[in-house]
Amino acid sequence: MRTTAVVVACLLAAGLTTGCSSGNQEEPATARASDTESASPTKSFTPSPSPDRFKLGDTANRAADGLKWTAAALSFKDSGISSSPGLLDDGQKWAMVEIKVCNTGGPALSTSPFTWTLAYADGSRVEATHVSGGVTPGPLYPQDTKLKGGDCVRGKVTFQVPLKGRAARVMYSPSDLDEPMEWAVPKP
Repeated sequence: MRTTAVVVACLLAAGLTTGCSSGNQEEPATARASDTESASPTKSFTPSPSPDRFKLGDTANRAADGLKWTAAALSFKDSGISSSPGLLDDGQKWAMVEIKVCNTGGPALSTSPFTWTLAYADGSRVEATHVSGGVTPGPLYPQDTKLKGGDCVRGKVTFQVPLKGRAARVMYSPSDLDEPMEWAVPKP
């Protein structure tokens, strides 16, 4: 046991001596808080290339689990949207995306505005906000709808978003898809 204690003490002494030496040896590079860039809201997140990336107005055709459907983010607006007073939190504004989903064949397809999100360049996401008629300009996308084969639903999905900044992408992530579909939001 005494031999183990001596070996441990020697290893510790050697580590301290090596760690404290200040010769001309090349020291390993270490990152200091002042050396690293801080997270900045101006940094952009660039998603990996995907076949599921579209321009606003493009229609995507999909099939999964016996369902066949199309989805489209038709338009995006985040300025000049009026609503009832007192609904928005301080520092927030409304954004709206006009959406269209169609069941192109197969069994009934369930759809909801809550499968849609807005993605920002810094990586943050904003979920759809539940509002009812008369609060924002309509027609609003229905809360929960089943579409039989050949039927479509179209409406506006509302989002409560920060006053500053603009969404970079509209994301559609129904549970039947492994990866979301996305539509690029053009700069104003």
